[in-house]
Amino acid sequence: MTQDGGEPINGASVAVSTEPTPEDDAVDAAQPAAPEEEVAGRNLWRRVLAIAVVLVAALAVVVLWARPAHEPAAPALRPPGQQPAVSGALNPTDFAFLQLMISLDTSALPLFDLLKDDPQLAGVVGPAATGHRDELAALRSALSSGGGIEDASVHAGHDLPGMVLEDDLAAVRAAPADQRKATAVRVLREHLEGTTRLATSEGTAGSDPAAKAAARLVLDAHTKLLQALPTV
Repeated sequence: MTQDGGEPINGASVAVSTEPTPEDDAVDAAQPAAPEEEVAGRNLWRRVLAIAVVLVAALAVVVLWARPAHEPAAPALRPPGQQPAVSGALNPTDFAFLQLMISLDTSALPLFDLLKDDPQLAGVVGPAATGHRDELAALRSALSSGGGIEDASVHAGHDLPGMVLEDDLAAVRAAPADQRKATAVRVLREHLEGTTRLATSEGTAGSDPAAKAAARLVLDAHTKLLQALPTV
């Protein structure tokens, strides 16, 4: 015999039953298993979260890897014979200005060649052609000394303010004799207005002395060319 709780009486032991009691069944019934849809949903969100973590980590690696290193100092433009001046590295504004300004000045050279024998525009076209070539030398020098590499394909064929396109050249070629001057002046004015705005922006937001000196050169020369354009 045993007392309540299964304790042996008089040295005799009695096995305790392992069968579930009604109370156990009631507890199990009160805690139903989670539906399959809920389990599947939790698993899906875990997978989505894991993928997001992997993507964020990968993006961080790419950004850190692609971050540009400090570029070497660029000397300011100086008269021949002087020692190079100390300069800071090109900032993004300097680099964008130099690349774009090189493309804009280069795009105008075919227009000057087209108009070089026009007696009505000789007083503007001759100085413009010479000035643009001098500017290109200064712009390329600033870009190279600042650690940049010229890439003519960046803006090639883009209809940007100040860009002389093949359509502009075709319009000048096809213009009747009595309208050729007006057409050429319109193209020249658009070019010079676009480049002076760009040079002004570099003067405000740029930091590299060589790039800013090139911008001043462009701004002064193109402002004078605008003032010299004949009225049509």
